[in-house]
Amino acid sequence: MKKSLHTFVGDVSKDKEELKQRVLYRDRKPKKKTPFPLVASVIVMAAVLFFTFDVLKGEYLDRNGSNYEVNEALYDLQLKSEQHEIEDVNERRSFVLEQLLQADSLIDYAKSLGYVPDEQAIENKLTEEQKTFFDGFRKEELDSLEQEQLKNFDMTYDQYFQIIHKFTIQFTAAIEWLEKNPPTHSKTQREVIDAFKKKNKKVISEFMEAKQIPSADKSSLYEEFEGLVAAIEDHRVLVVWGVEKDQIERLSAEEILDVGYTSAWFKFDETIDQIEPYMQIKVAYDPLSYPISQTDGVQVFENVVEWE
Repeated sequence: MKKSLHTFVGDVSKDKEELKQRVLYRDRKPKKKTPFPLVASVIVMAAVLFFTFDVLKGEYLDRNGSNYEVNEALYDLQLKSEQHEIEDVNERRSFVLEQLLQADSLIDYAKSLGYVPDEQAIENKLTEEQKTFFDGFRKEELDSLEQEQLKNFDMTYDQYFQIIHKFTIQFTAAIEWLEKNPPTHSKTQREVIDAFKKKNKKVISEFMEAKQIPSADKSSLYEEFEGLVAAIEDHRVLVVWGVEKDQIERLSAEEILDVGYTSAWFKFDETIDQIEPYMQIKVAYDPLSYPISQTDGVQVFENVVEWE
């Protein structure tokens, strides 16, 4: 989870220049080549969460009614932020909502396990990072940047920090808590978001209707990853992207991960008998099918749709 969720967040408080670059130019979600979804990828996604549910023996317990609300202000700003990346309006609407729901579901999952946000600490961090950014510019520079910000994204820096960046901090805090307090029976992110959507189906449907958001194309739920088979362990296959056989044939799976090659573990069914070391392979998989907490620290995507 650390690799997939912290990639887009980072520790901006330690690096003033990095914070400026993130705010000025926006980090964008890598397209297809990276095996890490969410979170790995979009700078921000989310919404403020107002409902909780319990977990007993790893299963969700439903309650009557739902107090959940999609954060409309955040959705609208994210929609503007993605306008240069996704031209099709309907695709952009579906994409942004999906990212918000993914983030909401993870925060809610953490709360269901006992996480309580430290609101004062979140506010202090936001104030610190906002001050770090603005202290680096003269007034004339800030005025010019503000105009560019309005022109390119139709939002002010204050809106960005108070709505988008604030949630980045809230989201990061919840994920860090999950890392330190892994559940006994871990869920995949797909299981968590599906349960979240089911619980809040009425609220989400009403929001989609009000915002004219079409249902997401089912094909968009899957991604592809292509590379060389580097290791086979039981029903797990390690695939490495962008390397030749002679670069990895003397390395163990652990060494490949340590070196930092772009790679991912996939869980296969009985078809694994047809897979051989160092063969080129393309895997279609559900990018949310990994356990939120991994006891061995290795992320494995559990839902492989097809491969060739």
